[in-house]
Amino acid sequence: MSTFTGQYFFAIDKKSRLTIPQKLRAAINRSKEGYDLVACVGYDSLLYLYTQRDYELNAPKFDAKAQTNPRVRNYLRIKYGLKEDLEIDSLGRVLIPESMLKHFGLSREVALIGVDDHMEVWPRDRWNEHVKKELEVFDETAAQVLNPAAPAGAEASAAAAAAPAQAPAPPPPGGST
Repeated sequence: MSTFTGQYFFAIDKKSRLTIPQKLRAAINRSKEGYDLVACVGYDSLLYLYTQRDYELNAPKFDAKAQTNPRVRNYLRIKYGLKEDLEIDSLGRVLIPESMLKHFGLSREVALIGVDDHMEVWPRDRWNEHVKKELEVFDETAAQVLNPAAPAGAEASAAAAAAPAQAPAPPPPGGST
């Protein structure tokens, strides 16, 4: 499995090609994962790029019974219907189909973000706004994500204030304190 990290700012050229930086290309194990990418719908209305192997590991599988649910069918139509296989050319570029540029609101200026097992392609201004907003609440977000059972931020302060004061623990039997 590849691990992608970092933020990179690029322009999509007039031929709809996006450069994949060397650092991200180097993270792809070409002997195990090939050198092509899969472009697909991701969360938050973003374009996700996976290696073929990571895409297959992350692709949901539904049995025939689950496909009787219209929401499952619609999910599958979007997830697989908008999937595209992209080849990385000798200059490290991929051709983003025009339909994908439109679906994801991508114009010339984009941010390519490494997010563990995939890359995300963001409109650059949207990424910059997202980072600014998320940095303001990063500590609280980290506390919630890394310790989901513990309340974070204002909730933790309110919970601590509302909790009854605890009496000191009794001394152990037969011992002194």
